[in-house]
Amino acid sequence: MSMQQLAEDTVTQPVPEGKELSWVNRFAYAVGNTGVGMLPAVVGSWAMYYYAPPPDDPVLRPYIPLAFVGLVLFIGRLAEALLNPFIGYWSDKTRSRLGRRIPYILVGTPIMVIAFVLMWYPPVMGESWINAIWVMVMAMITHSAFAIVVAPYLSLLPELTPHNGERITVSSLMAVFEIIGTLVAAAGVAWIIDTYKGGIGGDGPTGFNGFKLAGFLVGALTFAAFYMTAMKIREKPFSEAKAVSFNFIESAKSVFKNNSFTPYLAIVVAIRLALDTVIVVIPYIVTTVMGGTEMDAGYMMLGIMVIAMILFPIVNKWSETRGKKTVMMWGTIGFVIVLPLTSTIGSWPLVSPMVQGAIVFLLAAFPVSVINVLQRPLIADVIDYDEKLTGFRREAVYNGMEGLFTRSASGMAWLLASLLFWAFGNSTANPLGILLCGPVAAVILFVGIIIFSRYPFKD
Repeated sequence: MSMQQLAEDTVTQPVPEGKELSWVNRFAYAVGNTGVGMLPAVVGSWAMYYYAPPPDDPVLRPYIPLAFVGLVLFIGRLAEALLNPFIGYWSDKTRSRLGRRIPYILVGTPIMVIAFVLMWYPPVMGESWINAIWVMVMAMITHSAFAIVVAPYLSLLPELTPHNGERITVSSLMAVFEIIGTLVAAAGVAWIIDTYKGGIGGDGPTGFNGFKLAGFLVGALTFAAFYMTAMKIREKPFSEAKAVSFNFIESAKSVFKNNSFTPYLAIVVAIRLALDTVIVVIPYIVTTVMGGTEMDAGYMMLGIMVIAMILFPIVNKWSETRGKKTVMMWGTIGFVIVLPLTSTIGSWPLVSPMVQGAIVFLLAAFPVSVINVLQRPLIADVIDYDEKLTGFRREAVYNGMEGLFTRSASGMAWLLASLLFWAFGNSTANPLGILLCGPVAAVILFVGIIIFSRYPFKD
């Protein structure tokens, strides 16, 4: 049987037998995605802004040179990327009374949370290489533990339910909780930072400030979200399909023999780089180009996420009637159109820069909705196809290999933004570096769309 015939069989096969999840279990699993959305969104939105703030800011001071802050944060994310395939492989091979995935969530979550909180405590109250080393180490631990937790967590979905409709439903719930986590990162954290960036209790901005308070609160919420999933969800019993016999090298190489994986990987990597570049740049563009505050940046993120969440049922319905691939193409093409518009903020006639920015960011809501709803069902289809090819359930190795590339792309967003800021400016008088981020990200995403057009499944 040819690869194309097998792909078609995977798409057209009847709905597998099996009991559907209760709504309690659907929520218990999906709530873990709050941490998936919240913790990296806080780091992505505010870590670079905290350690290398705009030069116009009257309160914040730099702790790491602008030319190197992106590199420091990128190295931290690269550690997660490199670890992801190993976590996937180890998780697929794990046998325990708690299953293959839950033990990693239980062990990795507290390590991740502690390192994340410490990331917001620079040891030197001024620009220093010691701060750069501190952030790099804490970021490496945070993101590595994030890989230990999240790759196994995401690998539970294809195993929990074989039903395509239920996978989309659960994925939509996951997207809702991820949006909730991102909303906390956007509005809640932005409010805390804007209110208390000058310090709490009279210690000034270098004392216990809004960034440190937000780090503690987000860490606690992340811990609660993942532990709720770990305590409630029970994995299915061991079966021969779980007895993966591949060694690590074979596992890593074999995923690329699946002709659906490379197109999927191309689009999610491009999306990750484009989306995270926007996340990094929003606080800068709001405070320097639009003349707003950190809270205004939070409102912009809040608006995008709320409208994206409202659109979830529409995206869900369209995906079932028109196919996941088609809707994913629509969403990402829309994002390619919106991203270059960020470079025009501040140059429109008649309306203020704040209104211009709000319009542009709100136009991104539909693409963000599509991306949040469809990414997990798409990889579930890829994994189902792999089981037809190999006879094994290898969810984690796919999530791990995906993580190798997407986490690297996520880190590249900091590197890209910091280099553009450093080369072309990130101040009110010279904001060209900020304005270039959107168009550059759009070009990268367009390349990903071209490759994704070869994705073999339409439903």
